[in-house]
Amino acid sequence: MGEGGAAGNRVLAALRAQVGAIRRHAPGARRGRDAEELHHMRTAVRRLRAILRAVRDVFDAAEIARLRGELRWLGSTLGAARDADVLRAHLRGAFAALGRVDAATVRRLRGRLDAEGRQARARVVAALASPRYRALLADLAAITRGRPPAAGDLALAEIAAKQFKKLRRAVKALPRQPSDRELHAVRIKLKRARYAGELAEAEAGPRAEKFVHKAARVQDILGEHQDAVVAERRLRALLRGGRGPAARAALRGLLERQRRRREESRAEFRRQWPKLARRGRKAWR
Repeated sequence: MGEGGAAGNRVLAALRAQVGAIRRHAPGARRGRDAEELHHMRTAVRRLRAILRAVRDVFDAAEIARLRGELRWLGSTLGAARDADVLRAHLRGAFAALGRVDAATVRRLRGRLDAEGRQARARVVAALASPRYRALLADLAAITRGRPPAAGDLALAEIAAKQFKKLRRAVKALPRQPSDRELHAVRIKLKRARYAGELAEAEAGPRAEKFVHKAARVQDILGEHQDAVVAERRLRALLRGGRGPAARAALRGLLERQRRRREESRAEFRRQWPKLARRGRKAWR
């Protein structure tokens, strides 16, 4: 089998792996007893969307666009519940650090967040029981059972190089003090470059593996930044709710913690990006 044929089979194997992960973690995500099940399912959806985007030129374009749209719906539903889980887990420690706040205030704030988390989980359960989800699974099964993409049209290292180039351009275009939205956009391009790099590891060798490993680390840094952004947004919404002086003082303290968290993540991204850029240039020459 030629390299092109091998590449096509690697793409199908990657697609099957993510579809399998979605199916495997869906029961746990539905039950809601282990937050990691939801996390793993959401990650599989995200990877699958990125892979389909990277190789969309060798499939039916309209069908890939439709599938990615359905995966975006599923990912958004899972993401809202995951964001609620992450926020509550983070704030448990943050509440404990605010020792001056009375227990009743903490209980009220946590109760509000818990209620929102239950609502997000209910939407996940409804989505996973819906005909729309079942139809999506059937469509994904059909595409993964098909023939490998055309060998002559599939150069995985070239695809990865293009994604890395887009990432470099996005980082280069950042202003001195980028907005939260601009950094989130870089994070999305970083994920695409990482997942495309994973597809191309067999072609590009150890340098690609080093790039993917470093990209995962930098993605985590920007993920921490985005988690802080989401937490801050939610806390500001609670603050605008006009709660009592004790709750408002607690929320201001929590907001300050999120601000520091964002700034630390930004500084760490600035430190780590040059290392990732060097690994990318070596991997995708």
